[in-house]
Amino acid sequence: MKEKRQDFLIYLAVGAVIAAAVFALNMSRAYPVTRCVCDGLFVASAMLLCLGGIKAVRNTGAFDVMGYGAKTTVETFLPFLKRSGEKEDIHQYKERKAAERRGSATMLLAGAAYLAASLIALAVYYAAE
Repeated sequence: MKEKRQDFLIYLAVGAVIAAAVFALNMSRAYPVTRCVCDGLFVASAMLLCLGGIKAVRNTGAFDVMGYGAKTTVETFLPFLKRSGEKEDIHQYKERKAAERRGSATMLLAGAAYLAASLIALAVYYAAE
């Protein structure tokens, strides 16, 4: 549970950096502050939700065949990169990858938090006009 909380806080911090960058970019264009805040929060939410969605799809194993193909191709052309003499087939590769994966719920939750904040900021922006 502590690990999920830490991941959530890390994703919130990443979102804050993205939001601050968009805010600074928009302020240089002389947009109103409320619009800059709304844009920054929305871009942070879009980034986190899209990456979280891709991570959720990856967790189902949708990209395993491409990963195995790339790994096999690299090992064929650069044999010194092979793992210590192990011959791994696609099923073993999928099982190993499934054991290594972490959930995407914390990233999606952080993105949803930024989306809710951006909707509140949008309401403030329209109220200020």
